[in-house]
Amino acid sequence: MLLSKLKLALGSFPTIRLSQSRPADILLQNWNLGRPVALDISVVSPLNPSTLAEAGATFGAVLEATESRKHQANDEKCSALGWVSTPLAVDSYGAWGKEATLFLAQVAARLAIHKSLPKSQASFDLFSNLSICLIRANARAILRRV
Repeated sequence: MLLSKLKLALGSFPTIRLSQSRPADILLQNWNLGRPVALDISVVSPLNPSTLAEAGATFGAVLEATESRKHQANDEKCSALGWVSTPLAVDSYGAWGKEATLFLAQVAARLAIHKSLPKSQASFDLFSNLSICLIRANARAILRRV
């Protein structure tokens, strides 16, 4: 996968005094000016009964709420470790949250340099691969229910 080429450190989190929970799913060392970034990935359904009215009223409202909830849960833990907390929220239809979109644009820019591609092509390739991963995960979820 494309993200594996960024040398992801999966599941290697030191003990956190504030809580024994992990503040993220993926830790990228030396991401932004030498600071690690902790990515917390969330796939949400806008059709969840608890968020359906909100999702119907405003596009992206469920993603914004998810990003906000992730910041509340992780910012303090990440700051204590010197990490930057970045939630990557995506809905089950493939819409990405604002912070995820900004982060993935940075990934695409780095991939463009690494692969000597135009940034638009790297962005297209990245989002295409991520879309395929999301489609496969949705299919697995459906098959588990059958």
